Amino acid sequence: MKTILIFTVFFLIICSKSFSQAKEQPKLVIGIVVDQMRAEYLYRFQKNYSENGFKKLINEGLNLKNVHYNYVPTETAPGHASIYTGTTPANHGIIANNWFLRDKNKTIYCVDDSLEQIIGNETVNNKSIGASPRNLLASTFTDELKLFSNKRSKVIGISLKDRGAILPVGHLADFAFWYDERTGNFVSSTFYNKKIPNWTSSFNAQMLPDFFLNKTWDLLLPIEKYINSNNDDVTLERIYKGKINATFPYNLKQLKEQNGGYRILAETPFGNTLLTDFAIETIKQEKLGKHSDIDFLSISFSSTDKVGHDFGIRSKELEDTYLRLDRDLARLITFLDTQIGKEKYILFLTADHASSDNPDFLKEVNVASGFYDTDSLKTYLNNKLFQDFGINNCISYMDNTQVYVNNQVPDKQKLLAKTEEYLFGLDGIKNIFIPSFKNQSLLNNDLGSFIKNSFNHNRSGDIYIQFYPGWMRNLKYGTSHYSAYNNDTHVPLIWYGGNIKKGESIKYYSITSIIPSLSLSLDIPLPNEASVIPIEELFH
Repeated sequence: MKTILIFTVFFLIICSKSFSQAKEQPKLVIGIVVDQMRAEYLYRFQKNYSENGFKKLINEGLNLKNVHYNYVPTETAPGHASIYTGTTPANHGIIANNWFLRDKNKTIYCVDDSLEQIIGNETVNNKSIGASPRNLLASTFTDELKLFSNKRSKVIGISLKDRGAILPVGHLADFAFWYDERTGNFVSSTFYNKKIPNWTSSFNAQMLPDFFLNKTWDLLLPIEKYINSNNDDVTLERIYKGKINATFPYNLKQLKEQNGGYRILAETPFGNTLLTDFAIETIKQEKLGKHSDIDFLSISFSSTDKVGHDFGIRSKELEDTYLRLDRDLARLITFLDTQIGKEKYILFLTADHASSDNPDFLKEVNVASGFYDTDSLKTYLNNKLFQDFGINNCISYMDNTQVYVNNQVPDKQKLLAKTEEYLFGLDGIKNIFIPSFKNQSLLNNDLGSFIKNSFNHNRSGDIYIQFYPGWMRNLKYGTSHYSAYNNDTHVPLIWYGGNIKKGESIKYYSITSIIPSLSLSLDIPLPNEASVIPIEELFH
């Protein structure tokens, strides 16, 4: 009898421990994308970060230090789509921000939708085309979450950019909101509802953009603390109309009208501050994290990208933008920790792509680099190919990485071969990839796998061009991104909250491992095209 009693007590203790250690599902998942954030920004600017923003995530979260994109081009739309579908452009179909429609002989923007209208900007003559996720061919984590909860979960995406709000939250979201550069309002699409919620109208009525645009953008800290960026007065930076150089301070009230009106706000760190205000209001008004099922909020900070494009990755403007974003993140995290509870939400932070140095800057520091011009390349190729085929416009369209040839040319394979021959004779070109040439040995190397991950039969170009590192499409100032090199592929990834144990890892992961990790940890079905390779460190 005593033996039976001891065994029974032991069994109950074991069961008690098992149940007490069973994971508690979070009430809210927050996905944060910092547009154009290089992984190194976590460390290059760290000395001037506050204790409760990026540093808090690094010190208390799981920091994956070797996360990369695995396709080209590395741009905003395919970046957001790849994060949240868990797959690459070959499968989800968002192959770039824009792509060429052969049957209509024109380009299409990734979230354009003529069947829908924009809502929330009724004060302007609204003739612009609508927006939706219809061009997204794969399901997202949030689609599966909606289906799993029988649509009880609330799913909302917000960003300054429409594509940064729409693509993350897929086809079943309650709403996606983005910043309208004509009105300063947060707007949405009839794809989600016939009108925006009353609370969004009330938020817009505060006209916070006017408040920010009455400010002067000056350095947050004394200039001598900005030791990890170039001098303030340098070339290769955008000079706003109304200024004679690209130096602090920026009187936004004076600059607004000459520089796109409300658009200029998104090109300053105050755009991120506005989005943080809107994120907190969204959580409050939609009661995210207060329901019986898991809710989801996607936040995409876009001002970092716009400042990077305008001023470059080594500018005082960019460093200041990250210091201010750090304070905005601290405000958001503090709100979440106090109002939701750290143990009741999960947050991940990553980027949709990274960025590269301006080739002119690289030349100054003796690094090989150069520029190319797609319009000139297209003209050159069409002139050469006309001599071979006697047909005008053998090249229909070119972008930073792809060439679309004219399908009306009778011998397409010969056309592709001649185009490849002429391209290889030009400076700056390292490799040419032609997916239809199935036996092409180049497709078997590491970069070839990037092309396989990128190529969508119905949407992609016929030829992929790989330029050498340091080469970029012509720029007057700032910088850009779209290559398959580490400069553009290496991004941060930090997990925080819930039952996530702090730590760091240098193991390589692709960006497509985020969603299988989230799905498997929350017992939500994987999106239909998602990778099945999760981040192992999250499950230790």
